[in-house]
Amino acid sequence: MKRIDHYMKMPDGKERRIRLLLPEIDDQTKKVPVLYMFDGQNLFEEEDAYGGVTWGIQEVMEKLMLQKGALPMAVVGIDNAEERRLDEYGPWPFTVNEHSSLGEGAIFAEYFMNHVLEELEETYPLLRGGKNRALAGSSMGGLMTAYIGAKYPDKVHQLGIFSLASWVSEEPFLKEMEEASFHGKRIYLQVGTEEQRDQETGQVDYVHAQMYLDHSLRFLHVVTQRGADLEALRINIGAGKTHHEAAWASYMEEFLCWVQEGFSREEK
Repeated sequence: MKRIDHYMKMPDGKERRIRLLLPEIDDQTKKVPVLYMFDGQNLFEEEDAYGGVTWGIQEVMEKLMLQKGALPMAVVGIDNAEERRLDEYGPWPFTVNEHSSLGEGAIFAEYFMNHVLEELEETYPLLRGGKNRALAGSSMGGLMTAYIGAKYPDKVHQLGIFSLASWVSEEPFLKEMEEASFHGKRIYLQVGTEEQRDQETGQVDYVHAQMYLDHSLRFLHVVTQRGADLEALRINIGAGKTHHEAAWASYMEEFLCWVQEGFSREEK
């Protein structure tokens, strides 16, 4: 597979790096389904990733593409806004402990869905339409993934949500989810039992860790009530898994196979 970098302006007026991983296929006219992912810095290159740990996307995709019958697909990582990440990924303003957001997520989501996707799908061999798109993210990126899935129900068919950080704005989040339709959507949900483990001391804040579990299960309850595809639900509660790239990377082979399976069903 080949890596390409694309640059375009984002709502904050700054040029942002978008990282594409494209399959190398003989038919140059063929377009492929695509998995869009937030926090693009953490997906491919160790030198850019948080703590030097990536999600290992390229390695897993190249392994899958060697398998007979694997469906060619692209992965696109949109870099976050760094120091303004919480403002951009937070659909609602919040101040919780040392975390705060101006709540500009709705602006970002609209721009992403109506401008970023348009430019990328016009420029590269990426299929358009909700059934040809998957979206994934972790923590606040998981919150933005769930928000877009609710706000733009026809534009993304598959959602990958890792360590959902809905606790920062749980009340408006649940209200948004309860008013949305998740009819037929495929959802992959992951949360660890030690989300709040201090990476240096190893100590776990089990009260806060339990909050991640509780809120993920509340989200699961809502989406099943609102029409999510029960047969396609994948739920992973990871014993000992933390709020870290290494934890999310450990699910990538299973997750990417699950995404491919969804795209394969649509192709038939």
